[in-house]
Amino acid sequence: MRYAIRLAYLGGNYHGFQSQPNMKTVEGTLLEALKKVGWITDPKKAYYNYAGRTDQGVNALCQTIAFNTEKKLILPALNTNLPRDMRCWAYAQVPESFDPRRDALLRTYKYYAIYEGENLRQMKRAASLLKGTHDFRNLCTPKPNERTVRTLFESKIEKRGDILVFTFASKGFLWKMVRKTVTAIREIGRGKKPLQYVKELLDPNYTPRGGVSPADPEGLILFDVKYPFDFQVDEVSKKMFLDALYKNYIRGRTRAQVCSAMMSELEKAK
Repeated sequence: MRYAIRLAYLGGNYHGFQSQPNMKTVEGTLLEALKKVGWITDPKKAYYNYAGRTDQGVNALCQTIAFNTEKKLILPALNTNLPRDMRCWAYAQVPESFDPRRDALLRTYKYYAIYEGENLRQMKRAASLLKGTHDFRNLCTPKPNERTVRTLFESKIEKRGDILVFTFASKGFLWKMVRKTVTAIREIGRGKKPLQYVKELLDPNYTPRGGVSPADPEGLILFDVKYPFDFQVDEVSKKMFLDALYKNYIRGRTRAQVCSAMMSELEKAK
């Protein structure tokens, strides 16, 4: 049987999602736990795969992994072999052909940042210009020969008290695309760049001097990955991660907002 599992984690203690030699990563930690409970022995033979990579420090609420196993899935059993800042909290039985990366219908990222007096109106206008299909070459770190055209179905900013919440939704994102986009929008909000800067960055023939630096990873969450099916929430596992988020809540204002957002969404999950 093939299963898809929702994985939530706080990325601050890991060198990104993908396994790396001699590095503590989300994937490496997860695979150790999966092997320990006997759900998989060889990731390749289990056709193990995941929805996408996240960088060092980036968080996830709905990272999705898939694998084949003959074992019965009891999520709390897996979670007792995971650290407190990482929990699998929902699952679904899926077709043998299911690929969590290729079959994703929509990915949503949220970025949380402390408001520093930026011009919110200008930032909202900048975000609206990014919506649609564009070449994001100047707002990512592309791989060799990678196609950099993407479609943003959602690109918006909200101000909640003294926190800015950026939301971006697309079928697929490029490496560092969200974090560089946040930087560019905030530069406009701070008056360091004109609104025209967005159109310049979306021109593949334009090369910004010095490039665009990615925003700090701590505020970024892989918030949702949609598929043409629903997941069954395991209430015990959900509560385990809610408890862990609550204990992390006091670690700085940005971290508090990230944890609060993840807690709020998890509490709504049925």
